[in-house]
Amino acid sequence: MVEHISKILRYTKFGHSQFDFIDINVLDDQKLFIDPCLISTQQDAWCTTATVVMDDFFDKFYEAYRNNDNEKKNYLLSHASELNYTRLGYGNGDNGHGNTAEGLISTFITLENFVDNIPYLTKAMDLPLYVPGFSEDGLSDMLTNILHEQLNNYTLEQLALTNVVPNSEDTFYTWDVTTSSWITVTRPCYRYLGTDKVLLTPKRIVRKKYFFGVNQFLMRIILERVKNETAYTNEKGKTRFRTTKKALKNAIPKENNNWRYTYTKGISEDDPTYVRDYHNAIPNFYINKGMTDSELDDFIYKYD
Repeated sequence: MVEHISKILRYTKFGHSQFDFIDINVLDDQKLFIDPCLISTQQDAWCTTATVVMDDFFDKFYEAYRNNDNEKKNYLLSHASELNYTRLGYGNGDNGHGNTAEGLISTFITLENFVDNIPYLTKAMDLPLYVPGFSEDGLSDMLTNILHEQLNNYTLEQLALTNVVPNSEDTFYTWDVTTSSWITVTRPCYRYLGTDKVLLTPKRIVRKKYFFGVNQFLMRIILERVKNETAYTNEKGKTRFRTTKKALKNAIPKENNNWRYTYTKGISEDDPTYVRDYHNAIPNFYINKGMTDSELDDFIYKYD
């Protein structure tokens, strides 16, 4: 069955060019994911506020791991598991990476072994580089919780544009930058048929797949620099390289499917400035990497 939120909000025209949000089917999950890089590289008011909240949470997250503060880790992750209000992701607990604090603690246990050695490891976008298997769905779920109030406020703003009145209240956890802690708030909300809460998501912050991950980090940051370090000037005054990224990649030991993580972790520990360069490169790499209205239409309405 299909019931798009645009119909519920009384839009008379169809298509993402008509509205600012993802036109979710409230009866199903859409395999789209909130991308922290899209949030942090945009300058509108919503993304600016969301970036502050997101960065504050992950400051505390990495601090807890660097201090090996198990109590703080459990506290931070106790309200960061899956929510299905956005109707994004795989839904129904099917992300394979833990929907409880205990599950997330298990997912991130590998960080304990090297987080102290990489001081530039500070951001949400860094987790997919170093935690095998943790990518779009798990991180998007965390961000939904961290930004719960911002998403709820955004939803109320979109309701108001077509004079749809919130039909319920909800008490929920959200991250608070004033206290750098989880707080509970009670806010008006919208429930589909009075039961399932709906959170709308700005269309500019989602992707079907993260553009930047461990392979991009490997190829476009690490091996790019390693290749450039072999540069020389030939007899014609042209810059040449003594190796290629393909050759460098082929030379990396591949003992298992996680070889990229093993290599990027090791080289980042040897030289943490690779992570700094990654952070600096993200704004340029993410230019025009959001989904277009046409792409969203094709994806969201493909089963209509």
